[in-house]
Order: sequence, then C-alpha cells, then structure tokens
Amino acid sequence: MTKLTKYQLTHLSRNTQFILFNIEGTFLESCDSLFSTHDFRKQIVYEWFPFLEGIADVLRMMEPAQEMLFQKIQKPSAQLPGAYDFNILRPITKSDTLLLIIIDYTTVYRQYQVLQQQFNELYIEKQRLETELAAFEKGTTPSR
Repeated sequence: MTKLTKYQLTHLSRNTQFILFNIEGTFLESCDSLFSTHDFRKQIVYEWFPFLEGIADVLRMMEPAQEMLFQKIQKPSAQLPGAYDFNILRPITKSDTLLLIIIDYTTVYRQYQVLQQQFNELYIEKQRLETELAAFEKGTTPSR
C-alpha cells in the first residue's frame, strides 16, 4: 500500500461510509465509519432511511453499472443528524448487490449556507443603497 493510498483511506474513513446490501435490502456488510450498523443488521436496509424506503422499487430495478446520486439529504436518520450525499450504485461484478456510499458533507453544506445568507444580505443592502442613490439624485428623501 502506498502512502497516498493510506492518506486516501484515512480521509475516507472520517467522512464516508460504505454499505453493501442485496437488491432485496438484506444487509451484507459495512465499514461503520459514520454510524454503527450493528443494531440494524436484521432490518432491511431500505428501512434504515425513510427516503430509501420510498424508492426501494426503483433501486431494485437498477441496471448493472447504474448509479444514483442524492445530494444534501438533511437528517436522513437518527444516526445521521447532519447533511449527507447518498450515492447508490449497482456494481457490474455483483449484479445482485447494491453499494450505498454515504458522504458526510455537514460542514461543507453549513459553510455554503452561511455564504449564501451573506450573499443575500449583501444583495438586499445593494438594493437599499441603489434606492437611496436614486432618491438622492431626484432630490427626494427615500422612504423607509
């Protein structure tokens, strides 16, 4: 194993969980990086996350090598209280298996939300200043 591979694995283990299950939803294995699956292993994986349960029929019909990405899923379960991307793929090598990759982007999405809010506030301030400038140029007092 190269040094780069070790760094990659270390990074992935902090914010990514891989879960293998068959197309019927029977749990096969997980790296348990984000949450422990020990207490859920007897349940169908689709039942772990309400949104997966809603699309279980679609997932069962996925073609080998097909992939579905669901971004910015907020609080998908009690074990995952943040914002996550869910990538589901059906490997070519084991067509009766699905791989669920959960990536924790909570920090990134929070930072994005803060930046978006700052942008919105700046835009509102720009509009206010433009209104005041237009009123000043007309020689009137802007209304508040």
